[in-house]
Order: sequence, then C-alpha cells, then structure tokens
Amino acid sequence: MVLCAAVLFHALTLLSPAWWQTRAVRNGRDFASYYYAVQVAAEGGDPYDTPSLSKRARKDGTRKSVHPFLYAPPFVGMMVWAIPLSLPDAYHLWFWLHELCLLVTVGVMATWWRSASPAAPWVLAVLVACMTAVPNNHLMGQANFPGLALAMGGLWATQRERPLLGGALLGTACMLKMSPALLVMWWLLRREWVAAVASVVTAVGLSLLVLPLVGLTHQVTFFTQVLPGFGSGDYNGLAVPIGLFGNHSVPNLWHHVFPGAKGLLSPTARTASSVTNLSLLVGLGLWFRHAPRDTLQLAAQVSAVGVLMLLFPVYTYEHHLVWALPAMAVVAIAAERGRLAWPWAVVAGVGITLVMFDLQDLKRSAEFFGPPLQGVFMELKTVGLAALMVTCAHLGALVPTGDGVHDHA
Repeated sequence: MVLCAAVLFHALTLLSPAWWQTRAVRNGRDFASYYYAVQVAAEGGDPYDTPSLSKRARKDGTRKSVHPFLYAPPFVGMMVWAIPLSLPDAYHLWFWLHELCLLVTVGVMATWWRSASPAAPWVLAVLVACMTAVPNNHLMGQANFPGLALAMGGLWATQRERPLLGGALLGTACMLKMSPALLVMWWLLRREWVAAVASVVTAVGLSLLVLPLVGLTHQVTFFTQVLPGFGSGDYNGLAVPIGLFGNHSVPNLWHHVFPGAKGLLSPTARTASSVTNLSLLVGLGLWFRHAPRDTLQLAAQVSAVGVLMLLFPVYTYEHHLVWALPAMAVVAIAAERGRLAWPWAVVAGVGITLVMFDLQDLKRSAEFFGPPLQGVFMELKTVGLAALMVTCAHLGALVPTGDGVHDHA
C-alpha cells in the first residue's frame, strides 16, 4: 500500500506536472549545453568554446546563447545518441532517461540496504515521492541521476566483493560528474585498492576512447583551464551569480560574508572555503578511520561523503540535491531500526524536512518576511544538508567492541 501510494503520488503530483512543462519547452534548458557540446564536437569543434555552442544554437534557431559546457571529455562521448535528434526531441528523451536512472538508483539502494531493514524500499519510495528536487532535475535537463545510479551501483558491487566492476562503475560516474571522486578517496581510506585503481583506469580509458570525438587539445583545455576554475566560481565563464537564491554550498556562505566581483569568489572567500572544505574532508576521514561494522553503517559513511559532495562546490542548486537522497534514506532507516537516539532523530528529521521543502515556497517566505530573515531562508537548505551530514557521520562512526557498539566520543 505504501509503495503504490508513493508511486501514484510521484507520478501524479511531481512527475506529470514536470513532464507537461518539459513538453512545452523548446530551448532545452540546461540540457542545451550537453546537446550543443556533442554537436560541435562531432563537427570537429571545441565543446568547451561557449561562443561555438551559442553559434550552433542560433544556426538551429533554438536559442540565442548556451551555458558553458562544464563536464569531462567522456561525457561528450556519452551524448552521441543525441547527434541525430533535434534539441527538443533529445531534451524530452533525456527527461525519461533520467526517470529510468532514478528507478535504477532506487532499486539498487533498496536491494542493497534491505539487509539493514525490510523497510528500506518503502522509505525510499516515500522520500522519492515527496522530494521536489527530483522533478526539478528532470525539468532543468540536468545530469545527476545517471551519475548517482552508477555511483550507487559501483559501491554496492564493491561491497559484494566485485571491486573491478564497482571501480568501473564509479569511474564512469566520475566522468559524468567530477564530485564522485570523493567516493574514490573514501575507498582509499578503507584500503579498497583494487576498486580505486579500477576507477582511475576506467576514467583514463574513457578519455582515450573519446579522443576521435574530443581531441587531445580540447581534453587538455578541460583539465588545464575549465576544471581549475571550479574553485573560484569561474565555471568556464558561467554567467550565474554565486549569491543567487537557492545556492546551497559552503563557498556560497563565505561569498555572502566576503563578496567578490565579476561573479567570482573573492580571494578571502576562496581561502575560507578551501580551509573549511579541507577541514570537513580531513574530519570525516579521521571520524571514519574505523571500518563500518554492518551495511547500515557503511551506507551512513557513503551518504555522509555524498552530502559533502554537495557542500564543496561553488554552485549547488536544487537539482543537485538528489545526491542527498541516500543520506535521507539512511537516517530514516536508522531511526526506524532504533539506531538513532531521539535528539539525533530530531536533527535528522529537520534535515530531511529542510532539504525536501519546495524551493519556490522558501522564496515566497523570504519575500514575505524580508530582511534580515530573508538571508536565513536563503540558507535553510544548506542547514538541512549539514544536519544530514552530521547525522550520517554519527551513524558511520560507531566502533565495534566486545560488548556492543560505542561512539568515537
């Protein structure tokens, strides 16, 4: 009954409105960057040259300009299916490919974590049904669910003692979204050498495989010009303000304290962000120095790293929050299993509520209350992410002893 209700709610309340909006859109939204990157690359051009992408879009009569392409070279190769299609047709197909990847992601996590709790499938179904970031991701034409499905599949395969398969899947995910590389670092912390090496070999192999499409010069452009700019907010010339309402990241917080010019982090904000991110990374590494004792604890460590992936970048918008789905599921399952004391359950519940709250409602509330509460509403989802990460870190830091389990503290 819960599963049927969740599926119907997702289909009728979230998916259907997003699909009807998608059908009415002809400019491809954010998907246009991927679409014209592969079109330009197929014609021998540079997919990282934004004017070339915009020129190609104007030639098609679809839009006047295109956002910069920000992904690794193998991503271009994975978009070759879109070459013969028009932008609207490819964008509409992308919507359903993402819904399919969502189902794969939920299926992997439900099967993997069912050993921790029989309630795992129902918890995941309810969370997906109510998570507004899911239709936002589909509507914006973003690229989150393929990477999430591959990452979860890779982690599960490795736990099932298939490190080569797991490494290959996670390595592919890293070529779709660079941030899952933090999960490879987590493997290194746990001395999962085979899986970590397999992920690196896969990434290199995919880069070589797409050389006929994205030549060596253009690949060097990504790694020497595009990728280094991510730390300062210069996302290949992306003209989106860092302080835009709904940016849920640590660098965004420092940007509000030490504003920068020309859409970039100020030197002070960049330094503060780097120190904060490095402290969080090292802190989690030390906190997780003991091996997880069971599936739920392992999932908690994975989920904490997943949330950290959202706090690190300069830009973390609503559609990116689907990467917090594992963390929300883990803390809910832990509460159901009695693994969370009530104060931690409250923290987790607040985190889930804030992350799942509709962004447009937050905007309307911020406009209604105005300054100074407006700034508080802007950062509520960042607070929610922090609450989820801390709770997952608490779950993942239990130390097995002879007579039970105790916290690090």
